[in-house]
Amino acid sequence: MENQDLEVFDDGEFNNDSPRKRPAFITVLAILSWIYVAIGVLGALVNSFSSEEKQIEQIDQAIAIYDDMDEMPLLDDSIAALEASKDNLRITNLGNLIFLLIEGIAVFLMFNLKRNGFWLYTLAQIGLVSLLIMVMPWPNIISTLTVVFTLFLVLLFEILYAVNLKHMKT
Repeated sequence: MENQDLEVFDDGEFNNDSPRKRPAFITVLAILSWIYVAIGVLGALVNSFSSEEKQIEQIDQAIAIYDDMDEMPLLDDSIAALEASKDNLRITNLGNLIFLLIEGIAVFLMFNLKRNGFWLYTLAQIGLVSLLIMVMPWPNIISTLTVVFTLFLVLLFEILYAVNLKHMKT
């Protein structure tokens, strides 16, 4: 038999031993997610270091401003949402901090093309939305709008990350 030249693929899709290149889109998604996590964690840390009484006082001031307003649509729902946030202040602060830190770790894993990061990210998003649903008053139009907007953003990023699962390894 003659020696035949075999075609060698240098592309990462065919050679599983070569290091994978991170797509630019995953980098952009990760940066956007880290900005969100950083803002959320900073907010949670500021809330953790300020006294609970001061936070309750600020919420009471906002409620007083709403009480001084004439009858407006959604005013009662806004006051109910503020009252619920005051009643669940400690749970909300701690839950947000925990789930945002988990989300930051998950985004780091996905940035390094680890598929497990996507599942951890999904669990963190479910936790954040569940926390929001648990502490908001129902039925309430403000609560409904807040949850719908949050779900829209969560599903958008879930879909965008899921489209890039093909680039991630276990």
